[in-house]
Amino acid sequence: MSTSVYSRYRAAFAQALAGALGVPAADIEPQVKPADPAHGDLSFATFPLAKAQKKAPPAIAAQLAQALQVPGLEVKAVGPYVNARFLPLPFTQEVIDGVRLAGLAYGSDAEDGKGKTVVIDYSSPNIAKPIGFHHIRTTFLGHCIANLYRALGWRVEGVNYLGDWGKQFGLVAVGFQEFGKEELREDMAHLVQVYVQANKRAGEDPAFDEKAREFFRRMEAGDAEAMKLWNQFRETSLKGFKRVYARMGIDFEHIEGESRYQGKMDAVIEQIAKKPGVKESQGAIIVDMPYADGEPPVLLKKNDGSTLYATRDLAAAEDRHARFNFDKSLYVVAQDQALHFRQVFRTLTEMGQPWADKCVHVPFGRIHGMSTRKGQVVELDQVLDEAKERVLQRVKENVAQGNLETTDAEALAEQIGLGAIVFGDLKHNRASDYTFDWDEVTSLEGHTGPYLQYAHARSANVLRKGGGVPTAYDPSLLTLPEEQALVRELMRLPDTVKAAAEQYEPSLVARLLLDVAAAYSRYYTAGNKDRDKRILVEGNDAVRAARLALTDATRITLAAGLTLLGIPTPENM
Repeated sequence: MSTSVYSRYRAAFAQALAGALGVPAADIEPQVKPADPAHGDLSFATFPLAKAQKKAPPAIAAQLAQALQVPGLEVKAVGPYVNARFLPLPFTQEVIDGVRLAGLAYGSDAEDGKGKTVVIDYSSPNIAKPIGFHHIRTTFLGHCIANLYRALGWRVEGVNYLGDWGKQFGLVAVGFQEFGKEELREDMAHLVQVYVQANKRAGEDPAFDEKAREFFRRMEAGDAEAMKLWNQFRETSLKGFKRVYARMGIDFEHIEGESRYQGKMDAVIEQIAKKPGVKESQGAIIVDMPYADGEPPVLLKKNDGSTLYATRDLAAAEDRHARFNFDKSLYVVAQDQALHFRQVFRTLTEMGQPWADKCVHVPFGRIHGMSTRKGQVVELDQVLDEAKERVLQRVKENVAQGNLETTDAEALAEQIGLGAIVFGDLKHNRASDYTFDWDEVTSLEGHTGPYLQYAHARSANVLRKGGGVPTAYDPSLLTLPEEQALVRELMRLPDTVKAAAEQYEPSLVARLLLDVAAAYSRYYTAGNKDRDKRILVEGNDAVRAARLALTDATRITLAAGLTLLGIPTPENM
């Protein structure tokens, strides 16, 4: 397993402290924290030692600091803290060379999850409906979490678990019989229109609603005519879905749906009947286990004999463990479904499944305020269209003004527009709600995807103007405060990737990239104020080469991080 530069220095500092204190390093390492940047990079507080040593913490810190000698670190006492600062060498060279050697794999660790498998259930649209804007969070979060686990060497089994079973399909089927046009049977947009009409009609006409329920019962019974219609509509939906996913650069190891478990659910119910047991409640079959006051029971079959989401999710969990023998099984689904998953996982535990605790619900908050120039919209494809349209206008303006050269303004606008929408979601803590704002997400300034893409393009442009990537450089020449601050931001990506995967929190990577971009911007801007600080400094080829090497490491770090988030990395903006 590879170790990041930061982790190696932190471990060395902890080992030295442990040796001086005569305790195991494992006891000290959790107490080593990031320091106040004004005083160093690592910090160890001596307060817990005061009682045992019967000394004031500042005196303990001073004694410890004097006793420590750690290669590559300058150790000093600051009040009650023992602080360590990375010496410019070999630290600077280790970070830059590590980034450049890894390339786009920087931040990855193929050994970390070697031999482990994670199943990730995400996106999951319903057939005969478009991929709606409300799918943005499950789709982008799931895709990024999958990328993070792949980067850490896990085998990822991404599952797009389609809503292709249930009464809603009965609505599409009977709706098509009444409102559909035969010549448009394979037109996704027409199926959506049919579903909207059928859903409205069902709410007004109980007899029509009952026809939909009856059609679904026919499906569950394996009726040939019903299944033929279901297959045709499912294929039409899949074609539409795949086009949108391709546009977003998203692919799945498995596209399957609730229908996969048709015919398998009775076996699961029989298994539950043995342990923990089932019982009848108002004609329905429920899991027989204790429930909290006011908690609804886990329904396995309704009184008409049809199955429910819980039944199918239980069958799916068992099937996935049998197929993949997973070490983790993640469900990237909205916070609204928290009770559902708690009950499903609890049922698996009550069944005696030893792997039940490997199943994890990864919840997320809601998006508010979504609207477009065309009014309220639900289709994700239309949101991407509008993002492209808004960006394209700016791209053409910049081309006309001579500020941008591109051979394909449409393609560039598509990349920037997609980056705006993806980053606009992933920068938020997944558990939080947020309000969508068009002007904010498409801005070239602030905490946005286009801002990061621009930072990447700017670093690539500096390299082009500087004659390309230097093959050799002298890291001892990178002594400016802006340079050292930037190197410290670049250092953080490997540890951030691991933390983001462990916490299922892509926003950690998003926020780090903003820090990298901001540090590079300060570095670049410093050269505008002081010619000696310019990256492409004149009259000193050695300094110029060192600064280009740092710029190359910056470009790679931004590209690696953006790729993990699923964001394109244009080299010219």
